Parts: sequence; structure tokens; C-alpha cells
Amino acid sequence: MKQRCAGHGILGTTHAEDVEKLVNRVVEQGLPAYLLREIDLVVFPKHAAGERYVAEAVEFLSATAYETLDRPGDPGRDHGTIEKDGTTVHWNRVARREHDGDFRHAFGLDGAGGESAGGAVSDRTRVFERLARTTDRPVEDVEREFRRKRRYVEHLVREERDDFEELFRFLADLRANEAATVERVQDRGTRDVAADGGDTTADSSD
Repeated sequence: MKQRCAGHGILGTTHAEDVEKLVNRVVEQGLPAYLLREIDLVVFPKHAAGERYVAEAVEFLSATAYETLDRPGDPGRDHGTIEKDGTTVHWNRVARREHDGDFRHAFGLDGAGGESAGGAVSDRTRVFERLARTTDRPVEDVEREFRRKRRYVEHLVREERDDFEELFRFLADLRANEAATVERVQDRGTRDVAADGGDTTADSSD
């Protein structure tokens, strides 16, 4: 789980296989159900064939925000409500991993699901708006940063970089000087990341 306290991000963990078990567990431990909406995002990992991976990410919403979502798909699969101790908890799935290993995103990063023909993201998640409020930024900046960082993750996966120390150095370099780090990667012949949030280009040949 990730939430914020006085403007600072906080990461936490708990044991729950899915959103319903999570709600039951945290409420039984004394957390009022309505406070779940203060959590930015909940990520559920899974184990399969000896590997650990992200299975889905879920956000909690107010009743008003839930009703205004453009929610395709079946209730109970992409969104739903949970009744606990007289409170209705509204949740919306932001992303999930399909059986073939691909991810389905509520924000339509791949041109399907949440992205209109004009390129604008349809209103199927409130996570960008919530992060924009807590960091005092325009929602467009939050979305742009998310898409940019997603390309970095895709680059690391494509390059099969899974050494912890190497990953830590790469992330530390990005934080210290993003533009210089991207330029260094591009100089090595990989033209698939961009520091300015613009479109990426294809890999260059050696």
C-alpha cells in the first residue's frame, strides 16, 4: 500500500490476497473503512512458477468519484463495492496482469481500454488526480511523469537488467540528473527512453 502523511509518501505492507480480504483485514485491525480512501494505491503481488510479479493495482474511491468513473468491463472484475461494518468501500482496478503476461490499464497506455482516438485519457481512474492534489501539481504533469517513468521500466525489462545494484545506480542517476542519464543510455545505442515526456524513437542499430 502507498499513502501520504503531511505531504510525504509512505509505503506499507499487509497480508491479503485480494481487495476484499484487504478491506476485511485492515478494518478488523481497527482502521475505519472510510480511511482507505487516503491510500493512493494498493499493489497485489503473486507468485507463479517460482517468480514474483505484480498481479493488479487497486485504488479506493469515494461514492461520488466511483459513480463518475467511466467503467467498462464487468462489476467485480474491474470495479466494485465491499460492505464492511456499515460502510460501503468503493474500489476500482487501475491495472491487472492478464494470463499472457500483458497488463491491462485503466488509463489506456497502450491505445486500448482507456485512451480515446484523440489520445486523451478517459476518466477510468482517479489515481492521477489524487496524486496531483497531494503533490500540488497539474494532473497533466503527473500523467506525463508516469508515462515517462513507465518507459524507463520498459527499457530495463527489455535490457533484462535485474541486478539490484545496477538498478539502484540507474534509479539514483535518474533522480540526480535525469537528462544526463537518458543521454548516456542513448549514447550506448538505445533510443527508447526520453527525459522530456515526448514520444520515444525506435532502437538505433549499431
